[in-house]
Amino acid sequence: MTETGQWMPHIILSGSGPNLVVTGTMLDVLDIFAQQLGFCYKFVITEGAGVQLKNGSWTGQMNLILNKEIAYTGLGLAIDHHRSRVIDFSEFLYIDEWSVAFKRPQFQSDIAGFVKPYTAMFASLLTGYNLTVYNFFRYSAVASEGHLDFGTPEKEISEGLGNKDPVYEATEWTLASMLSQSIPKDPRGGSVRIISGMWVVTSFILATVYRSNLKAMLILPTISLPFNNLEELYDTGLPVWVPTASIMHNAADESPRNSILGRLRERFVGIDAPTNVPLGIRGMSKGKHAFAAPLSGIVQIIHSAFSQTGTCSTYVMSESFFKTTLQCLFFPKHSPWKNKLDPLIIRLRESGILNHIYKKGVNNATECLKPISSQGNTNLRPMDLGDFYGVFLIYLGGERCKNVVEAVQEVQVEV
Repeated sequence: MTETGQWMPHIILSGSGPNLVVTGTMLDVLDIFAQQLGFCYKFVITEGAGVQLKNGSWTGQMNLILNKEIAYTGLGLAIDHHRSRVIDFSEFLYIDEWSVAFKRPQFQSDIAGFVKPYTAMFASLLTGYNLTVYNFFRYSAVASEGHLDFGTPEKEISEGLGNKDPVYEATEWTLASMLSQSIPKDPRGGSVRIISGMWVVTSFILATVYRSNLKAMLILPTISLPFNNLEELYDTGLPVWVPTASIMHNAADESPRNSILGRLRERFVGIDAPTNVPLGIRGMSKGKHAFAAPLSGIVQIIHSAFSQTGTCSTYVMSESFFKTTLQCLFFPKHSPWKNKLDPLIIRLRESGILNHIYKKGVNNATECLKPISSQGNTNLRPMDLGDFYGVFLIYLGGERCKNVVEAVQEVQVEV
């Protein structure tokens, strides 16, 4: 007799009452055990691995093992120091780790797309080039009107041109060329006209290239990841669904209140009632809470969703925790089954059979486990108003700056 509970993808329970169906990758492993050792088995269903109460007793699967009501657990459970003191455990079946899943974020408009066709270095060089051209205009204008030469002090030149800021003017020229806006300037002098002509040709080429790249950058969407580690998860303020009596639940109970697990413990949901995995999955898919579980269980959720819909609907944070968690079978102390099953587990593990059985059970999760940035967006996305917010801000900011400069010049004239 073996005991089991809902622990995807190894043991999956569906249906209810007498129609309860047990599936999962662990069934193939148990069938190999039964065939090689010549025994039959049946399942005993309980809720969770179990926790130790204040009086020293245990709940869940641990209680059945300690009372020798079962021969061993029907799936691999995580080892911690409390459990290891009162039971025996087998060679490990799998090495797992914990992670957190959430509703997959959607592609959005990139408000900064209008600045991406050029690198920061190129934009700086372009501004510097426009600044040089602008200074030629300044000297040419003052020299033609006041008969000044290139040795004229900067203060006299600035007074002759109305105290305009050359950096502002050069920046205005740069943005104007990108947005195909004209700037009224009258170049005076042969050398200035040559340079201004070069500037016009260069701006035409750059603006043409910029507009073609701009269309691609505006159409290319961006995506904002909700969190990548436990600290970022805490900062989001999201509730976290955690299986009752799981290793994360127990570790959070024992963690200091000022630690990251201790602070997350205040946001745990689903631990004050029998573990309801389908309820936790539904809440996660709707964005009501994050879903904390062993990574193998999250992979099963992704596999099942992709098998049904053909789409990836679950996001998994990149930094996992509780790494190298060993999943072992639990036995009562001094159980004869340990010596029988350990050699068989070693052979199955080292030959790759255990890993093959697991991979076969979650093969449809492969595509969705790739980083979101590496997955091509094959859906056609029409451009919306948000794609042009960045350009609108440039127009609005340029107009406001122009009004401010004109107001300042009027005040200077009045003074």
